[in-house]
Amino acid sequence: MHSTDIRSNVNQIVNKMIVNKVIGVDIGGTKMHFALIREGQVIKELRISTEASGSKETVLKHLETGIRELFDQSVQGIGIGVPGLVDAQNGIVRNVLNIPAWKDVAISSYLEPIFHVPIRLENDANCFALGEKFFGKAKPYQNVICLSLGTGLGSGIIIDNKLYTGHQFMAGEFGGIKYLDSDYETYCSGKFFNWKYGHDALYYSELAVQGDKGALAIFREFGFHIGQLIQAVIYAYGPQAIILGGSLSKSFDFFRNGMDTSLADFPHQHVLKGVHINLSENAFIPVLGASTLTNLQP
Repeated sequence: MHSTDIRSNVNQIVNKMIVNKVIGVDIGGTKMHFALIREGQVIKELRISTEASGSKETVLKHLETGIRELFDQSVQGIGIGVPGLVDAQNGIVRNVLNIPAWKDVAISSYLEPIFHVPIRLENDANCFALGEKFFGKAKPYQNVICLSLGTGLGSGIIIDNKLYTGHQFMAGEFGGIKYLDSDYETYCSGKFFNWKYGHDALYYSELAVQGDKGALAIFREFGFHIGQLIQAVIYAYGPQAIILGGSLSKSFDFFRNGMDTSLADFPHQHVLKGVHINLSENAFIPVLGASTLTNLQP
């Protein structure tokens, strides 16, 4: 089993991060977000295109270019969140569905000779969970599941104050679990809107803002599936809290009623009452979480 040790004393690591100047990177299917971080605060940021359809070398060059824009000799480490399977111990991206050319890419080995500082990788949803643990809504809890609702469905798991990734880094890949006629990712991410109703989530969100009844009904249906996902998460891990993030969490007001209706059928309501379901509120949480990696890993 592989886990990243947050250790029992979170304050020790936060204090270490305060004296370090680091770069956090969040790689998405369309954009890369870079942030220069000091004292737990973003002091400079940059977003550039991922060019996900490009070659392995092209995407690596874009990553290098973004880091160069923020890097100086006082930077002590770089943490990178990647949307796919990551061998964090060896700094290798195993597979990224949104970047087809990125299979078994040794990012740390590529970047460390260039910048001469530790380069650490993690799955982007795990970085989201770390960001929430150190800087966000997960601070008070030892056992938390962070669900990222966006183009796909990602999750990060904190158990006993430790990031848990499981054997072969597969823990928390709820999206691949069979659900109804497909899987949870199809019903609990942006895929749902395109797959079932022919337009993306943003299209229906804009209609919902205008009070369109059809769009509001679609979001209630989406929320029902999110509620079913949350039930599965509670059965599997029994968390104290579930944090919802990602682009679709911004539409929470539209899907909350459907989620609540779904959760009303959960047979263990006394358990459900003890699970705190919160929204991520800090837009910098993914890059902040990525920035912690150099302090957590050898």
